[in-house]
Parts: sequence; structure tokens; C-alpha cells
Amino acid sequence: MSAKSLQTLLSSGPIVGIGGSASGRPEPTDMDIAIVDSVFEKLKILFPVGAPKSEVEGTHKAEWLKTLAAQEVRSRDQVQYGLNRARREVGDRKFWPSPRQFCTWCLPCALDAGLPEAEQAFREALKHYRNPASHSWTHELVWLAMRETGHWMFSRANKKEVFEVYTRNYDVLVRRFLAGETFDIELPKALPPKVNIPTKPDAAKQNIALIRKSLDLRGSNEYT
Repeated sequence: MSAKSLQTLLSSGPIVGIGGSASGRPEPTDMDIAIVDSVFEKLKILFPVGAPKSEVEGTHKAEWLKTLAAQEVRSRDQVQYGLNRARREVGDRKFWPSPRQFCTWCLPCALDAGLPEAEQAFREALKHYRNPASHSWTHELVWLAMRETGHWMFSRANKKEVFEVYTRNYDVLVRRFLAGETFDIELPKALPPKVNIPTKPDAAKQNIALIRKSLDLRGSNEYT
């Protein structure tokens, strides 16, 4: 579909997430439209199954423009990053991605910051949530997401439910981390080994006597 016909479609009603004029009409730039056109052409090669038919392509492109804006994908560099990730990560996938999925590819991910991916982080948390202090965590965010999810959920809920809650917490923390936020947290420290030192007999008798005295108790040999 040409940029002109897409522009006509976009001008037919309000588009969420795209800047508008005083009349309330959306005003996507020529570059915005050209970017979406280019993305569609490349994705048709990468994902040939399920690509939009020509007669509805304009509607799909309009929705992609809205989603890109809503997800704050606003530059050519971001879109190019998304295309590169699509080429690198899709494996044998052939099905057309949703606009939301493509936006996910356009934004920095955990691996970009040297963090484990969500599934890997979850496996680590699931393995060590019982004794977090005795484990050397891959990254503090893995532990923090485990803490936010809660020991009760890890021990009582089914694995699927725990995974959903944990990955949601982890994704939020990763986005905050990638945005430059720092976390002033201290990982749990391992407790020192418990050492039992027996009390000497004489000292034990003295302690018992003090306890009896404080409770106004007398031993059997103290009664007359």
C-alpha cells in the first residue's frame, strides 16, 4: 500500500499515541509512514506465514503506527534494532509477529545489560528461594524479583502461576534498570554456622538456682 493511501486511512479518525493538529486529526510524518512501509516489506521476507493481505494492509499499518507510538518506539535506530533482533532470535519461526511483539524486539532487553533472560532468572530463583542467603546470585535483580514474588507463592502456588508473577516482576525491574535506575538493596548474607557450646556442670547448676530463685521455686531438698 502506498504512503498516500495509508495517510488517507490515518486521517479518517483519531489515532491514539500519534501527535495531532489543532483539529484533532493525526499527523504521522512521512518518515513514520516510510518506516512502517519498510518494516512490512522486510517482515514479509522474514515471516511469510500470516502476513496481512494487501486489501487490509493499510488497516494493519495504521495499528502498527499506533502501537509503535504507544510503546515509545520513535526512531529509525530502534526499529532497526528490532529488525536485527528479529533476524537473530526468531529461529525457525515463520509466523507474522504482532505489533506488540515487534515493539518488544525494538526495546533493550535483559541480555543487552548482561542480565539473564526471564526464564533463566526464574529457574535460578526456583532452585534457590528456600535458602537465598546461601546462594551466589547471578544478579541482584534475580533475587529482588524473587523477593517481590514472595516465598509463600514459590512454596504454595503451581509453577505456571509462579512463573507468570515472577517474570512480570522481573520484567518491570529490568525496564527500570535499563532506564538507569539504581537499586539500593543488600543481598541477604549467609548466617554463621550454629555452634552449640555446652555449659559446664557447675555453671549449669548455678543458672538453675538463679532461675528457681527468680520464680520463687525450691528444689525438693529445700523443703523441711
